[in-house]
Amino acid sequence: MVVKRAYHHGDLRRALVLAAREALVERGPEGVSLRGAVAKVGASTAAPYRHFRDKDALLVAIALEGHAELRECLRGCGARTVTALGHSYLGFALENPALYRLMVGAGIGDRAAYPELAEAHRETCALLADRVGERNDPDGFAVTLWCLLHGLATLVIDGHVERDSAVAEAERSLGFLGGGVGTS
Repeated sequence: MVVKRAYHHGDLRRALVLAAREALVERGPEGVSLRGAVAKVGASTAAPYRHFRDKDALLVAIALEGHAELRECLRGCGARTVTALGHSYLGFALENPALYRLMVGAGIGDRAAYPELAEAHRETCALLADRVGERNDPDGFAVTLWCLLHGLATLVIDGHVERDSAVAEAERSLGFLGGGVGTS
């Protein structure tokens, strides 16, 4: 008698996220699908619905990972200077353009349905505020810094600014913002 064993993937949720991240890099958010992720990991077609209600939920999981990775990158940049933060942020965005675009808005239908995504944005901004040093309004400064860095990253990703020019422009613009504590 042959006994068939039930298929067990292990950490299916993680495997689906990794498979979807590969698809994101290769084809953008529109190229990500639950069906494609399931096929890549070899699970049953019903299996992903235990972890993700739909494609947007899978994309949100990827975006949340991206925010955690960006925060880790910002924590690991060493010096608590505006320039160091700028280089770390811009470097992350330009090394991970598809992930970055997903994190900041591309591809997820109803973002309001995922409050954890808004919280991830707030945590990233709070980390910037914490890292910029003593200022009259660290939260306001962090939002301004985030706007500048996001704008530069998006301009490069969209092909409007050369990558090398963006680094120089970031240096120049961060110099304007610096004007005080922790700028070098």
